[in-house]
Amino acid sequence: MGNNYIIRRATENDAQQILIHTKKVLIENPHVTGITLGEFNPSLDEEKEWINSHNTQGLLLVAEVNSKIIGILSFHLSPLKRLSHQGIFGMSVQEEFANNGIGSSLIRELLAWAKTDQRVEKISLEVFSNNERAIHLYKKLGFTEEGRFKKQVKLDVNEYLDDIVMSKFIVSS
Repeated sequence: MGNNYIIRRATENDAQQILIHTKKVLIENPHVTGITLGEFNPSLDEEKEWINSHNTQGLLLVAEVNSKIIGILSFHLSPLKRLSHQGIFGMSVQEEFANNGIGSSLIRELLAWAKTDQRVEKISLEVFSNNERAIHLYKKLGFTEEGRFKKQVKLDVNEYLDDIVMSKFIVSS
């Protein structure tokens, strides 16, 4: 696929495509996120509200190929005063477009934006222990493991995953 994608800020006009993207990712990789396909059912208006919530307290990026959203990155700063220097992000890329640098590009765009926003000192994420591809990417981009929630995710009767917390400081700590 090469570099035939663009990264840009999401707008509420992207709501329908973001919903489609998220459902596709939940079908393709049902065990890498806490929400199940059956639990994901926001209305179009709720999705627009979620998109707009990023305007003041974060950043929402989309990756597009041929005007189709194939990846998203959502970053929210904490609204609490004592925690407002940090935020958490989540990201997804459709399987068909994985391993093409899109995830790296989304995170690099987040990091570049964070360096220009004086509020952001620390970026965190949570990743399931079975998502080795994502863990490798995060480490490659300078994120380090801070801890684990053991058996935090229950996939089946006797099948559990750890939830790994990783972070990167944007300013010197």
